[in-house]
Amino acid sequence: MNRFVWLFLLLGLIACQTELVVEQTPTAVPTPTPIATACDRFAELGDAGETAVSPANIHFSDAPAPRYAVHTLFMDETIADLAVEAGFDTVVQVLPWRDVQPVPGQFAWAAADALVQTARQRGLNLVLRLDMPPAWAAQNDPAGLPFDLAAYADFVTAVAQRYKGQILGYIIWNEPNLAAEWSRSGGDLEAHWASFAGWVADPADYVGVLGVAFRRIRAADPQALVVGGGLAPTNENSPRAVDDRVFLEQLWAVGMADCVDVLAVHAYGFGLSPDVPDDIHNNLNLGRVEQVHDIMQAAGVTKPVWITELGYTVADGNQPTVSETQQADYLLAAQARAAEEWPWVTLFTAWNLVYGRSPTDEMGGYSLVNPDLTPRPAFYAWQQLEK
Repeated sequence: MNRFVWLFLLLGLIACQTELVVEQTPTAVPTPTPIATACDRFAELGDAGETAVSPANIHFSDAPAPRYAVHTLFMDETIADLAVEAGFDTVVQVLPWRDVQPVPGQFAWAAADALVQTARQRGLNLVLRLDMPPAWAAQNDPAGLPFDLAAYADFVTAVAQRYKGQILGYIIWNEPNLAAEWSRSGGDLEAHWASFAGWVADPADYVGVLGVAFRRIRAADPQALVVGGGLAPTNENSPRAVDDRVFLEQLWAVGMADCVDVLAVHAYGFGLSPDVPDDIHNNLNLGRVEQVHDIMQAAGVTKPVWITELGYTVADGNQPTVSETQQADYLLAAQARAAEEWPWVTLFTAWNLVYGRSPTDEMGGYSLVNPDLTPRPAFYAWQQLEK
């Protein structure tokens, strides 16, 4: 398959996890809208009918613990074969709403169908992230949602119906604690920050969206897991970002546990060894995963955790660089720490697997292979790991 078929999956993903780690003097944190259970905030759009909507531990009783995944930026046959060769059993991939439904009422399924078929032919589980709204569905109202929720609900239903029984889980949106991810209007990231247009999600709004998606997926494909979107690790509290720990506390407080099967976590080492003390770098290190779990326990919630992004870059960018040898060593050390200390982590995802990008590109810097497809030490190390 020509990899350019998948270029659309690459265009909107570049800003998905590393852009916001700056530390600022804290400002007032947005207060969540008071509500007993925000899962029902937009219940009229749930359209679940008689389908049971209570969370279920589907797929876990007979699944290995943990599963091992790799996050792709686009997936063609080359990437899929590399994922299998490295020993991954699962792929995490964004499925952009704006590309699947470029105009109202019309769906373009060819690339998505190929993605699902490519994964299934190789025995790979598939986790899809559903976000990136089309321009026609965008709404610029900071007092409400940044997209047409009814249209998003219909998109979620269409995807879940089309791929019923073929998808392990659906991640609902990405990093809602960042304005750039919750309500960005698209275009160049730096230009976006310079002009600043957007807002961080109200936690009750995000959980309301999650509740609608939860009901739609349950009705269309009861065997698929619904995954809460991973939050961006940041200590910033400002109009453009909220500390992920503060935001997560608010999510549990407004009832997220009622409409999610799994919590996704973005776990980055920020160039540090996975075994550094957890308070190093102002808690911006791999040990932050432990803090996320502590917050869940304090809220009285018991849910599996999926690490859906974890990586180290060898190219300059927003996160400190490491050498290729360190990238390999740190990835394996992170896996070992998760296996030994975090039994509640039931999926471990390496970020990322991509080729063809500039050698100086940070996203390509995280990859387990070089731009020319030659494996980096991290690829061989992962391949040889007993899983």
